[in-house]
Amino acid sequence: MTKHEDTTPPAGAPFERPVMWGCDDLREWLIAQGFKCSIDTLMRDNGCNWYAYRRSAYPARECECNEGKPMQIVIRPFAYTVGMQSWESAEIDVTGEVRGLWFKLSAYSVQHDELKARLQEIEVRLLDSWNALAPHNAGDKPPQVGLD
Repeated sequence: MTKHEDTTPPAGAPFERPVMWGCDDLREWLIAQGFKCSIDTLMRDNGCNWYAYRRSAYPARECECNEGKPMQIVIRPFAYTVGMQSWESAEIDVTGEVRGLWFKLSAYSVQHDELKARLQEIEVRLLDSWNALAPHNAGDKPPQVGLD
């Protein structure tokens, strides 16, 4: 197949659901925790091709772009093998818009066992950080900082 070749199936062809692979145990655990999973279309250099997401049940200020929807937590697994060494970890993030700027807050290089043991704590800390980006006492003007 060349770079410019169209791989779109012909009209009426049966839909084939993409297969998710890598870190199957973590994916099953996250689904049991209420997460949904999708194929990661960014095609990272990774032994996993999926990510997990869910709306958080914890209190958080809304993203300005997604009015009326609770903040979403996203988990991306990573699996690497180099020679005889293997590594699995995950990145957990909260992404949103505050006053026209996009922020991505994350915990990264979290081993799967630690993620399972501390997911609630990680989620709450990320949402606390998200809430701190626009505290109620922050005005539209930045504070005046001058040299004396």
